[in-house]
Amino acid sequence: MNLPKIDLDGVGIRVEAVLVSSGLKDGEFAATVGIDPSSFSKIIQGKKPLNADMGFRISERWDVSMDYLYRGRLTGIPEKVTSALRNLENIGR
Repeated sequence: MNLPKIDLDGVGIRVEAVLVSSGLKDGEFAATVGIDPSSFSKIIQGKKPLNADMGFRISERWDVSMDYLYRGRLTGIPEKVTSALRNLENIGR
């Protein structure tokens, strides 16, 4: 069976797209999902992995799927998140 691969390198930019689409500052966003602001900063920079518990909290609070966060699947993702992701990718983030 061929399972889809997890794209750990892209997790940070996808989380950052959710952040940008929320209109909140980093620390404010981190607080909405109970993540330490320092850890959150490292996650969006790709310096720290997004553990499953944190991913689930982001998924539930901000209406994105775990498949979006970990695999990059855009199915069922709010348009403002996909727009933010496109913009971040276009500026080379």
